[in-house]
Amino acid sequence: MKVYSWEDVEIGKAFGGDFGLAIKSGLACMSAICIGGFDGCHLGHQALFDAVFEWKERRAGEGANVLAGAVTFARPAGALMNPNYPGDILTPKFKLEFFEKRGFDFCIMIDFSKDFSKIEGRNFLDQLRKFCPAQFLAAGSDFRCGHNLDTGVAELSDYSTRNGLELKVLDDVTLDNKRVSSSLIRGAVLQGDFAFAKKLLGRPYRLDCSPFTWSASSSDSSLSLIANGKTAQVLPKAGRHPVVAVFDGKKSSAFFYAEGQFLRLEFPLGQKDFSTVQEIEFL
Repeated sequence: MKVYSWEDVEIGKAFGGDFGLAIKSGLACMSAICIGGFDGCHLGHQALFDAVFEWKERRAGEGANVLAGAVTFARPAGALMNPNYPGDILTPKFKLEFFEKRGFDFCIMIDFSKDFSKIEGRNFLDQLRKFCPAQFLAAGSDFRCGHNLDTGVAELSDYSTRNGLELKVLDDVTLDNKRVSSSLIRGAVLQGDFAFAKKLLGRPYRLDCSPFTWSASSSDSSLSLIANGKTAQVLPKAGRHPVVAVFDGKKSSAFFYAEGQFLRLEFPLGQKDFSTVQEIEFL
């Protein structure tokens, strides 16, 4: 999977000259895309991803060369605008890992900035389509983009009609009579309800440990690692949470303690070499 920034889009670096506006076998290399914050890549987001790949497979079956792309942001908008924002569900690293495993051909990862926030929705879409000639777009029913959120589903529908862009707007995905959303997942994590978070995500909640270094201490019954560093991810309420720690390709059961940004992992005695904990999976 190739990863691009908004600067690449503005410069017009269309897939290193391999794709984009290139002509292959007499066909323009079209793309199918989805646009969103995708914090969590939860079940609702996955419905959009499925729509992209269904369109790609259908057109590929007709002999077309099609790329699947995700257009997203390094941080959710709430992280920049909400002073009480509790934290991200995914780090950019985890998000890109998810996209690659899902099979996307490219991702445009945008760092939201003051200059970017001034771009009108139609201009944003125009620039995107010059970079990767999208002929299909999957969007949620709450889609909005552009300066002052000037482009919602109604404007997007008009834009698509005028520009020959096939648009599929998907309804909300619900679970246990609740709309699946990133906010709902953050709430579950904050409360330590990792079973519900797993249902909403379709996989366990994970903490990226790349921002941390660890210092060790031991007692008569356990080995503790104290995290030195700070994460932008949402953390559970203070308490003791069973987890699986991943390090050097191995996994070990442990308990996770959180109090604000003070984080500790506790292992049974006899465990060794936990200096390279890569991630924590909540059970």
